[in-house]
Amino acid sequence: MKPRTILAAALIASLSAGAAHAASHARDTFIKEQDQNGDGVVSKDEFAATRAIQFARTDADNNGSFSQAEYVGEFKARLEKTLAASDRTAADKEEERVRQMRQANVRFGVLDSDKSGAITRAEFDYSGWRMFNHHDTNNDGTVSAADPVKEDPQD
Repeated sequence: MKPRTILAAALIASLSAGAAHAASHARDTFIKEQDQNGDGVVSKDEFAATRAIQFARTDADNNGSFSQAEYVGEFKARLEKTLAASDRTAADKEEERVRQMRQANVRFGVLDSDKSGAITRAEFDYSGWRMFNHHDTNNDGTVSAADPVKEDPQD
């Protein structure tokens, strides 16, 4: 695994307390984020249930979609908790905050595939299922350590 992939996986893991919106590109982090019953296996039903919770948590006004403000605001709240618990310097925290908030806005633009200014449940689900299928490399309908890790084509 390349150094930037390891760094990205570590950052995703550190920010995954609470709802995670973009299903992780790292298989083991994906399992940690989505495995509700702690058995090391993420079934399709378990994944769907986790995603439903994540969507509802972000859709603060309960209108069936979330705006950029809702998406970025929910992410910022999780980021601030993580940064507050960190022993990094104030300057390092601010640099991380700026970088992560910029990425949150980019992620919103990617997830809002129809460019409507809101992420619908269908858009949210589509992005999650793409990642589920990416990790289910043995095509057994679950994601677990039994799935060989697929190299990310972006690396």
